[in-house]
Amino acid sequence: MLRVAIFHKTVLLFIVLCTAPSMLPLRLADAAEPSHQISDAPDLTGEWEIQEEDKSYIATLNKDGNGPYTWQGGHITTLGIADRRWSGTWQQPGNDREGSFELLLSEDGREAKGVWWYTRVGDRKNIPARQWGGSYVWKRLSAGPATPASNP
Repeated sequence: MLRVAIFHKTVLLFIVLCTAPSMLPLRLADAAEPSHQISDAPDLTGEWEIQEEDKSYIATLNKDGNGPYTWQGGHITTLGIADRRWSGTWQQPGNDREGSFELLLSEDGREAKGVWWYTRVGDRKNIPARQWGGSYVWKRLSAGPATPASNP
């Protein structure tokens, strides 16, 4: 039963990556360190509902896309945003897991779709990138303060 569930998630991830060329991964070397790209990025401040296949939770992010989320005491760290491609890492102390993610931010900045994967589960640290994970949709529930350019 577990093998069937893992197989289905792997197939789903494969389908998502094959059918969404704009979601093709950034090179991990490019996402290894935060860069000047964040300063040119949209303001990500606010609450985001994160919807996975079997659960949803809320992330509260600052303008750079960093902050806590409500599942397992989690925390998001944004590494970069370029051409609406948003990449970063996540940590969950509640169940001793961490990993990475890549999202494609909508043009209006109110939604993002993408994939996540494990890089560590407990003591196991040699998990190949993108091998185990899933897909999700992020929906902005509230935005941060208006920028001067948006006020007439």
